[in-house]
Amino acid sequence: MYSSSNHTGILLAPNAFKGSLDAFEVCSYLAAGLADPRYTLYPLPAGDGGDGTAAILAYYLKATPVQLEAQDPIGRFHKTTYYRIGDLALIELASICGLKHLKESEYNVYQAHTAGLGRAINHAQENGVRRIWLCVGGSASIDGGSGALQEMGLQLFKSSDDYSNHILEIESINPHDLKEKFKDIAFTVLCDVDTPLCGPQGAAALFGPQKGASAKQIPLLDQKLKNYASLLSAYSAKEVSGIKYGGAAGGIAAAFAALLNAELVSGSAYYLHYSGFNKLLSHCAWVITGEGHLDKQSLYGKIPGVIAKICKQNKVNLLAVCGSAESGIEDFNRIFELVSYAPSTTEAILHPELYFPAICQEIKNYLLACPPS
Repeated sequence: MYSSSNHTGILLAPNAFKGSLDAFEVCSYLAAGLADPRYTLYPLPAGDGGDGTAAILAYYLKATPVQLEAQDPIGRFHKTTYYRIGDLALIELASICGLKHLKESEYNVYQAHTAGLGRAINHAQENGVRRIWLCVGGSASIDGGSGALQEMGLQLFKSSDDYSNHILEIESINPHDLKEKFKDIAFTVLCDVDTPLCGPQGAAALFGPQKGASAKQIPLLDQKLKNYASLLSAYSAKEVSGIKYGGAAGGIAAAFAALLNAELVSGSAYYLHYSGFNKLLSHCAWVITGEGHLDKQSLYGKIPGVIAKICKQNKVNLLAVCGSAESGIEDFNRIFELVSYAPSTTEAILHPELYFPAICQEIKNYLLACPPS
């Protein structure tokens, strides 16, 4: 049921709060806290390629879960899930070998890898899948997807085996077996950022710090990614180092494009299409989006930034709800932070349900004071 002239339509489109809540839970808390006869709420949990995107797309597509065991970023096996509908598999890096599987004390960009993702891809291929959508945000690694690709059949020749992150020691590659094995599989990589593989906006420089990379490690990792790009380019017609989206998830997007002819796309765009976002937007005066930590990186292809552009184009009012926010972000009418109510950031992460009622009440007060133009 769409909003009538007596009701204000509000579209709820939050991303996951990484390390705290998935997008379905955020939608549920917002819907409960904002319930009011004056509003018609449209919960539409969002994903952009990062944490929870596969489950979200599976929800909209009515795909079926498939369980298996695969390695986390430092090689520990655990139970995980991907989704399937017909000959299509939806496989998410974050749920298999993402940063969320590590304690902060375990962050190590020299050892973290993506082998677990390769294991899941092999499982899908061996069970008759012919199309694979890879959701690749939320990674713990900067290995250029080398761990996954080795698991899938890429031959790597290294100077030593000191590091699980292969790009640190890789000297040459042979993709013949990999290409032969996956010649009939169409890969689409859903990316949460549109940044390149290398350089000041690349995988190491922009996202290395949040994965534990030190100031000394970042230039080395960037140089190793450049060397890796040269190896990939020998087997690809693509310009690997600067390809749009190539830096997503530690560079895995660039490698899959180069060696498996994967199509690199915006994960946000896929969410918008399959959720019916634009159709619902036409019935709403307000949109509420958000994620765990809202910062300037949120505007590089991640769902809050994408929704902000759409709302601006359509003159729809936009609010953000988050755990915490960086100062100086001006893309929203207002930003509401859980840390404004919780005694600490840790408490906001561990028990967000305690603070959503207060934040929802503040949103309702704001809506009453600032009716949509």
